[in-house]
Amino acid sequence: MARFRFEPGVALLAAAGGIGLNVQARHQSTEPASSAQESATPRQDAGNAPARFHVTVKAVFAAGADFIDTAKAACQDFHSDKLQDCFAQQMKKANASAAAVAFSRQLGEPGFVRDFKVAGPVDIAYVLYPYRANENQSCLIVNGDPATVDVDNHKLVSVETLKRNATYVTLAKTHKEISLWPGDRYETKTPDVEMATNAGAHIVVNYRLREQCHACAVLGHAWFSFDFDPKGKFEGAKPMRISVSHDKSEPVRDGKKTILTAVGEEFTVALPVEAAAAAPEWTLAAALDSGKLRLIEHSPVAPPTGNGGVGRDELWKFAAFGAGAMEITFQKSGAKAQDTDGKMKFKFVVRGTKSSSGKSNVP
Repeated sequence: MARFRFEPGVALLAAAGGIGLNVQARHQSTEPASSAQESATPRQDAGNAPARFHVTVKAVFAAGADFIDTAKAACQDFHSDKLQDCFAQQMKKANASAAAVAFSRQLGEPGFVRDFKVAGPVDIAYVLYPYRANENQSCLIVNGDPATVDVDNHKLVSVETLKRNATYVTLAKTHKEISLWPGDRYETKTPDVEMATNAGAHIVVNYRLREQCHACAVLGHAWFSFDFDPKGKFEGAKPMRISVSHDKSEPVRDGKKTILTAVGEEFTVALPVEAAAAAPEWTLAAALDSGKLRLIEHSPVAPPTGNGGVGRDELWKFAAFGAGAMEITFQKSGAKAQDTDGKMKFKFVVRGTKSSSGKSNVP
């Protein structure tokens, strides 16, 4: 399946008053802030793409590498209805299934499902919006009640719900305009899907915390659980934790020594790649213990080096959620499970509290 990744020019989810805006190709909203109570309450407009039918893997469109350029060249009338119809026609010409075209028409803007994941009583559709100027990737929770929940709908998550979190309060003291931005929506290993004790599901989504500028440093991530009952009814999005980033920290590269960090800290593991390629060369060899560790984002190739050279690292960013010893094992794509040469292991010890400096010993 062809994969597309665009530079993460992200859409602002939360402005100073704790609002967000869901960027669409033809519209950017700056509506007033909702109350915290409204933000946490399930709404029938929880998604901007209300599916009217059951979505399955048949809605996935395995677009060829040149499809986006071809569609944009053919579809240049930006009146919403005409653009939507033209894009759907281009999908048909590219042999998209009837289900893929039908779902695309309901998105409200040109886009298509690039991947699909089962999530208990609901499912997750990973959507690419090629005409968006900023956030091109999206996660839609489908086949529940309501039919579609957009995890970046500003009515569902809000800075207001974080103001009782001690970590957030500390960050806000020195970053007065801290706001919520969408996290990585490209990686299909996220969001985490956890089955609830009542056979429902918790879908754990992370959001970047930064001040209100696109170039501002990422201060950390806010984690929300989107909860669904056994029948797929949405019960609301609840804040879970805030993890803190230290952008000046060097990535972990040496798997021979044990790394010390603390609960609530973020760290990055850098894996060597043979060439700057769009496809990732490494994968997780085993599932993470989500009670201790969660994946934040994964970049197939690191950005260029300071002197303009090609990046030679594949970056995996994690958040420590629980104390204890842990090991992360990566495996080269295509390597056999018993092939030790195609693996890299990293050992970590996570303390329950931060060091006195407030920073971990991750290099």
